[in-house]
Amino acid sequence: MSVRARVVLFLVAFGPSAPTFAQQSGAAEAGKWEIEVHAGGVRMGKPTEATTAMPAPGEAFTTLPGRPSRYVSSWYFGDGAAFLNQWAAAFTIIPRTQRITPLDPVLTGPAASSPHTGSFGVRLGRRLTPRLTAEVTVDYGPSSLELSERALGDVEASRTTFASVWNEAFRPPASNYQNVVVSSSSEIQESSGGQVVAAGALIVKLRRSGALVPYVTGGLGGVFNHGGVPSVTLRGNYTMGAPFNPSITFNDADTVTVRFTRPDRALIGVVGGGVTYDLARRHGIRIDLRLLIRANTVDTEVSATPSWRTGTPAGSISSATIPSVAFNNTGSGHTFSGPPITAFRTRQGSGWQIDTALTVGYFWRF
Repeated sequence: MSVRARVVLFLVAFGPSAPTFAQQSGAAEAGKWEIEVHAGGVRMGKPTEATTAMPAPGEAFTTLPGRPSRYVSSWYFGDGAAFLNQWAAAFTIIPRTQRITPLDPVLTGPAASSPHTGSFGVRLGRRLTPRLTAEVTVDYGPSSLELSERALGDVEASRTTFASVWNEAFRPPASNYQNVVVSSSSEIQESSGGQVVAAGALIVKLRRSGALVPYVTGGLGGVFNHGGVPSVTLRGNYTMGAPFNPSITFNDADTVTVRFTRPDRALIGVVGGGVTYDLARRHGIRIDLRLLIRANTVDTEVSATPSWRTGTPAGSISSATIPSVAFNNTGSGHTFSGPPITAFRTRQGSGWQIDTALTVGYFWRF
């Protein structure tokens, strides 16, 4: 073989193609798998869309003086609160100025939502092509439903005005009931717990190579909640003796519980993007921004338990107003003797909740 032919063979074997092979070998050595740990924060969406409803008014009846009344399950909200304020407005000879503030805005408004929170998690990815990577991400963070300041104010207003309207109704100069005791209290149960977000996604690199690589991503997953839900309980009570016979006593107790619920699990969609920066061939840092899209599923339920204490001697008394309120210690023909209300859904969330998650992570390739 001539010297020239030998030189050509040498260049083919060890010439320009050799670095390309070496680069490919180096990329393969870096590995197709990637694992990451990260931490960040989640800005929780505040959806406001919902459908609302209130319990129907109680059955109408006629009091002993022949005036219209209707059965009430609670004075704190809905038709019971409206009826109580109508009754107070019916006194024209001795006007009553006190009115109850209904609990209705808490029952039908966006009273509870999740606060912004932190999160941490892991991400496992596998490179499918130079531009495409499949990944699974699991994140955890504290998560709870909290009552808004406005809702807390509405609860307090209902509590205090229950006492003021009944105190004015039972005492001179409005009336002459004896041994009047009125109370109204509230109990707020806070929620606790956490939230796991698990999602699978595809990452599309916007650059094939380089230390700094931007990308976009999208996928599906689920959110899993654990822990308790918040609730509000209002307890109102009034006891009094009849104006001309204090041995005839009336004792009514009004208990209302409001619960704010969300499902234990829900489907989410994931869209977003970010950038990776290689500190070396096998490791680097990532900044990632994602939108977590889910259905708005925060609901409000109310329960009411009216109760009254029977007394001896038996007695009844009704107001000479339209509408009329009847008190009866036998429970028969008693305005405050409507049926109990159990877990009536006053607000059902609708529309979408969009949370924004920003994380910074460190990854290794293998």
